[in-house]
Amino acid sequence: MKRQPRLKRILNGSAIFLAVLLFVAPVAGTASAQSAGAAPAQDDGTVLAQNDGAAQIRNREEAQNTAQDPQGDVLRQRIRNRIESEEGLQTQEREQLRKHLGECDKLGLDDAVLGAIFDESEPLQKQIRTQERVLALAREGLPVEPVTQKLQEGRRKGVNEAALEKACVRMEENIRAAHRYMEKVCEVGVTPGDRDAERRRTAEMAKHMWNGLNEGDMNQLQECARLRLRDGSCTTDDVAAAGETTVKLCAMGIERERAARVAGEALQYGYTAKEMRQFSWMVMTARMHGGPQDEVLDTIERGIRNHDQLAEMVREMYQCGWMGPGDEHGGQGGHHPADDAGGHHHGGDDPDGHHDPDGHHGGTGGQDDQNGQGGTGSGGHGNG
Repeated sequence: MKRQPRLKRILNGSAIFLAVLLFVAPVAGTASAQSAGAAPAQDDGTVLAQNDGAAQIRNREEAQNTAQDPQGDVLRQRIRNRIESEEGLQTQEREQLRKHLGECDKLGLDDAVLGAIFDESEPLQKQIRTQERVLALAREGLPVEPVTQKLQEGRRKGVNEAALEKACVRMEENIRAAHRYMEKVCEVGVTPGDRDAERRRTAEMAKHMWNGLNEGDMNQLQECARLRLRDGSCTTDDVAAAGETTVKLCAMGIERERAARVAGEALQYGYTAKEMRQFSWMVMTARMHGGPQDEVLDTIERGIRNHDQLAEMVREMYQCGWMGPGDEHGGQGGHHPADDAGGHHHGGDDPDGHHDPDGHHGGTGGQDDQNGQGGTGSGGHGNG
């Protein structure tokens, strides 16, 4: 009889617990849902703030990257001020000068070129013709540096205006002739580089022509390049290097026919541009040790026809007493310059073999350090 009231109390308690549980569960679910919904809103705000900060940083960096060089700005402003203030200029001339300065910026001419064609030591009126010449070359995508370098060189030496004008005209003609020649060798299959590389090589060939490379030499090099094309390895850099070698050997007093033959055969038999640029160092060094010029050249020509590595030719000269222990390694402390090129090989363009993008040389006595060449002479003939 006592079990019934107790059982009733248990059932009533269970019913109350279930009722409370059913009431609390939806409330807790709603609170959880609200909490879960609040979190993404907070994350979105954080992400947006982070993105805004990153965008601001990018904008600042881009503004810095696209801003003109302050030094270049100062130069251009100085030129503008001078155009507006210089006395003796006619209205038409002043307008021409403004136009030329604007075109320099559009064509991307650098400060060195600007400084040369708006030279502060010369009246602006006298520079208009040179500016037109330089801008005409730039519009055609041709290198202008050989002209502006010749211009600055003449001014340093105090060359009179008529002679300086003649020199600039001649260099402009050389640039155009060199461009036609490089296009011609490409038509027969020689491999060109990119646009900037071809501008540099055209500039180099123009300077070689200034220093005496003539049409006959160039035709001979073209024929040697054509023969080399059987293995498909010849580049415009190789052709320019062969032209340089011809000029440097001639400057040492070697007869033109032989100088062109040495350079042409090196080109034909697959020597790289970097290797060809070392032949003048070899000849000069051997001569300084008393090596008979004809015999030295015989050694080089024989090595070229046997496809010898440059290191082998140098060792032979060393054994003949035409080079000393330091010369055997190009003055590099046990490191031979030919090793930089990996020895003689048939190969294509070697951008690292470029001694100087603008075709400058230290002279025939020594080769530039960028080639890893240790010349021993004092630089007799350059491209200036």
